[in-house]
Amino acid sequence: LLAADYSQIELRVLAHFCGDEALCDAFAKDEDIHRRVAAEVYGVPADEVTSAQRRNAKAVNFGIIYGQSPWGLAQQLGIDKTEAAEFIDAYFARYPRVEDFLAKVLAECRTEGYVKTILGRRRAIHGVRSSVQRQRNLPERTAINTVVQGSAADIIKLAMIHLHRSLQAESIAAVMLLQIHDELIFEVAENDLQRLADLVLRDMTNAIELAVPLKVDLSAGDRWSMLEPLV
Repeated sequence: LLAADYSQIELRVLAHFCGDEALCDAFAKDEDIHRRVAAEVYGVPADEVTSAQRRNAKAVNFGIIYGQSPWGLAQQLGIDKTEAAEFIDAYFARYPRVEDFLAKVLAECRTEGYVKTILGRRRAIHGVRSSVQRQRNLPERTAINTVVQGSAADIIKLAMIHLHRSLQAESIAAVMLLQIHDELIFEVAENDLQRLADLVLRDMTNAIELAVPLKVDLSAGDRWSMLEPLV
């Protein structure tokens, strides 16, 4: 089995849409995005970021853009609500273009009655409030989710189309078995493993052109639960 997993694709989609220079620069340099965000927010060099600071940044990266509240962040991290609120404030102060983009998505959804993914797929959503708030209701979370996660879904489906055609054109003993969120699973003859890995890496990283690079993590093995990273 060969597994190919898009690395942090939702954050890459967010960086593409919002155009934040610091986020885009981190992905362009293939940095640890959570360490980079922690360093920016806490105002310390990246090599001095503690594991706790990185953990906080990771939680914010994956939660705050969908409207996670200070209470929710505090519960997740086991910290005081005031500390969580201060971290959220510091995050958006350091990355204002993220908040600008999220506000734009909600404003357009309220006006148009729908949101769009990167390939133009529409989803009708009603109930977005007129005042922009960080603690969002269900329609607001759904709107942002649709744009970010829906665009990530667009990208992996494009990759699947490219890979289907490539596998038909190449004499590789392999089949595409499964798609699980941001991951594709293939079955391949052992002597064709490297050829398939090269083909998958090419098609997935070039599925679409974003403002930041797409990155794919590859692993292989005889069982899905025992895959080892491919170097």
